Amino acid sequence: MKQFLLTVILLCNCINAQSKNWSLGTAYSLNKGQWESGLFQPLRYGISDNKDIAVHPIFAVMIPNVMVKQTWKEVNNWTVATRHSVYYPTPLLQSITGAGKFKIVSSQFEFPNLIGINNEMLATRVLSGGLLTVKAGALLGLGGRDLNPLSSIDVPLVYPRLSVYYNGWGLRFGADYSKPLTGRWSGFVDGDLFLYPGNSYGLFYESKVLLIWTKSNRFRLMLGYKITYGEYPYGAHWQILPPKLPTFSSGWPLIDVQISW
Repeated sequence: MKQFLLTVILLCNCINAQSKNWSLGTAYSLNKGQWESGLFQPLRYGISDNKDIAVHPIFAVMIPNVMVKQTWKEVNNWTVATRHSVYYPTPLLQSITGAGKFKIVSSQFEFPNLIGINNEMLATRVLSGGLLTVKAGALLGLGGRDLNPLSSIDVPLVYPRLSVYYNGWGLRFGADYSKPLTGRWSGFVDGDLFLYPGNSYGLFYESKVLLIWTKSNRFRLMLGYKITYGEYPYGAHWQILPPKLPTFSSGWPLIDVQISW
């Protein structure tokens, strides 16, 4: 079950790459009335030419969520935006607590109502023929004051995203860069740093490298790998993802498609 949870978090949080047409990770918003989604991407809709809203369909039942991005203005060739998201992970956490085949948290622990709020600022500009985005944000975890530290799920990608509920708050910094390579192919690389001040296990870094094949401004295919490093209760650990999981043959990259209409 831990492997399954890692797979879902990996796919739904880690495959996104930026361009003016595919603007999920950038300061750009979708055009008014435009839709965008993918196998493991959030479903996004352009409310106006400078604002879009998104939900993760795979997470909608077990982790109700919503994200809104507002593009503001251009300053010295940088397009600036803010992005705000809310998550409610309690249904998922309660569903994997207890005794049984698909339970990974002991029944001695209980998860209260938890709410995660992320507020980020993004800035995007054209650089050397590619697109550079830098971002910084504050993470808030509400309702976790009485959480038992022993109830944590100590696996990459999952632990850093749940740490905010144990710590109460955190910071996130990152940068993305994408650039055309040849023909329909382009490349993408990024890095994200999670910090939880005051926590003994409060530093996590994630980076991914993607190769992207774009058929049109309505369809593209992405594949690549992710590298993670973190300070966990069992010690510092780094890992290349995907690892050998039931959902992936050993050595196969992450694969996703995106569509827009």
